[in-house]
Amino acid sequence: MKPTVVLHSTQTPDAFGEALRRAIDPEHWTLFSLSGYEGTRPILGQVNTNTFRLQKRRISRNDFAGHFYGRFEPEPGGARIEGYFAAPRWARYFMRLWVAFAVISGVPFFVISLRDALTGHHEVGGDSWVGLVVPPFLIFVGTVLPRITQRFGRGDRRMMIKFVQQVGAAKVEDIESAVCSTTALW
Repeated sequence: MKPTVVLHSTQTPDAFGEALRRAIDPEHWTLFSLSGYEGTRPILGQVNTNTFRLQKRRISRNDFAGHFYGRFEPEPGGARIEGYFAAPRWARYFMRLWVAFAVISGVPFFVISLRDALTGHHEVGGDSWVGLVVPPFLIFVGTVLPRITQRFGRGDRRMMIKFVQQVGAAKVEDIESAVCSTTALW
């Protein structure tokens, strides 16, 4: 995926990775926290050898809010950090399955219900309005809900970019385009 934000750090990649690891809380579930995770830091995540994934700590649940996925590599004078915002992988796959199920099971039911409503025959037992309303609603929810809920997490982008910028002693190439770019859902 094309990076939506590029930062240049004065730290080496190893130093940046270690500084990022120390500045975030790992994503360990717990029952005794409002956010559902251990720790108190505002940013949660995971840092690997040359990649990372960050998310804002939330009290409410928003599985479509963008996580900041990034990688860092050496460049003259420090490290180059490239990243993008996307919903978590499991949420993207779940919505694909949801829409596929809604289309595969809902379209035939919708067509039969529409034919019943137009011809007056009743091949499907019960009210035909259910077959006319429920399948389009399920498809609508699967396509529009992620886009609406990702808007609630839109302010998190600037915060996470500023966080990486501060931790890595980094400069952003173009923060406005990074913050305004669309989040990948699919």
